[in-house]
Amino acid sequence: MFKKLKDTALSKGAKVAINAYIRKYGKMLKLNLDSKRKSIELEVLLEGEKEPLTVKVERYALTEEKGKYFLKIYGIEISRAWINTLASSYLEGKAFEIPEEYAKVLKVVV
Repeated sequence: MFKKLKDTALSKGAKVAINAYIRKYGKMLKLNLDSKRKSIELEVLLEGEKEPLTVKVERYALTEEKGKYFLKIYGIEISRAWINTLASSYLEGKAFEIPEEYAKVLKVVV
């Protein structure tokens, strides 16, 4: 039960952060987070596309700096080759800030 609560809290924070980051480009449809494996799988529907992209993150890390929480991703794989190459170059190891309203929950579950 604790793992489920933890995964739910992390998923909400990650979903908000990712949707805020990609708002101009599309919307995240699904998010599956596994805190035991520290992996993420999601689907994103980009503007003008008919089919969603599948995004797999082999490993994530949560960090805290000066009271702010960040999600870093490693081992990203995307269902379209050209976007996969782009994401590997520009998203690998990049930190995404978790909104403050979820940071309080993270302090309890992480």
